[in-house]
Amino acid sequence: MRSTLRLPAGVIAVACLAAPLPAQSDEETLARYRLTEATLAKFTQASHNLIAAVAADPTAHDQDDEDETRRTIAAMAAAYDRQPALKRAITSAGMTPREFTIFVLSMLQAGMAAWIVEQDHGRRDRVPIGIPIENVLFYQEHRTELERITEELRGLDQQEQTPPDQGEEPGGVQR
Repeated sequence: MRSTLRLPAGVIAVACLAAPLPAQSDEETLARYRLTEATLAKFTQASHNLIAAVAADPTAHDQDDEDETRRTIAAMAAAYDRQPALKRAITSAGMTPREFTIFVLSMLQAGMAAWIVEQDHGRRDRVPIGIPIENVLFYQEHRTELERITEELRGLDQQEQTPPDQGEEPGGVQR
């Protein structure tokens, strides 16, 4: 009986000493992630919190100049983590910055795939590999709400890019 107890302990010891598994790639993370009603409710609240946080302090949304097309999930989540007001806005809704980022990217993927399906007269077999069909169906079912929230969040970027009022010099000084 002792030898049977040692074998599992030995297997556990070897497993613990083995090299850690490689981190999941962003593509794998998005392929495994599923949009749900529960995360949509959290995302909606986090989005409203973000809008309120930026309205209260427009500098809270300052973005770095990093090329967004090359940003990873980790880098995007870290950008929220570096801004205390934004991090608080997300976490107070019950999400982590990472989960918020994954939800946003999954939603965008699903939206693009939903468009492809619509252009192909409902043919779901044209959804690109790596985009879960469940997310596409979720997007289609919640399209109106997701598009409304996306537009509200886009407003944050537009606020940042809006030129000063015609009667003001750059920096807000009146002429």
